[in-house]
Amino acid sequence: MDKLSRRKLALYAANQVVDGAISATVIAEIAAYLTESGRVREAELVVRAIEDELAARSVVVADVTTAYALTDAEKADIRTLIGSNSVYFRETVDQQIIGGVRVKTPGKMLDATVRTKLQALKRAKL
Repeated sequence: MDKLSRRKLALYAANQVVDGAISATVIAEIAAYLTESGRVREAELVVRAIEDELAARSVVVADVTTAYALTDAEKADIRTLIGSNSVYFRETVDQQIIGGVRVKTPGKMLDATVRTKLQALKRAKL
């Protein structure tokens, strides 16, 4: 079996997702390939390469952390902030952030959580 580069795997996955393939199916295919070829340790690097390739095509994977589940209106606001209508959300609910939102996309991060703002005030000793 020829070894496919992470770049080729990313191109394949991005092409499939953009063409409308079900993401879970594409992920299963890549996971099977990595397992068969003994490259499971590269999984995180492959995921990052896929996210970067999708971002280059204006399809953004956003890791969003909030204290409560996002509403449809909040998701629309985040899409506007990111500048893309094609956004896949990986949502995490963490009540320790108190309120606000943290959004991570490939190469960018916005941390507008109440917890971070309170910690900044504490450091400034206000």
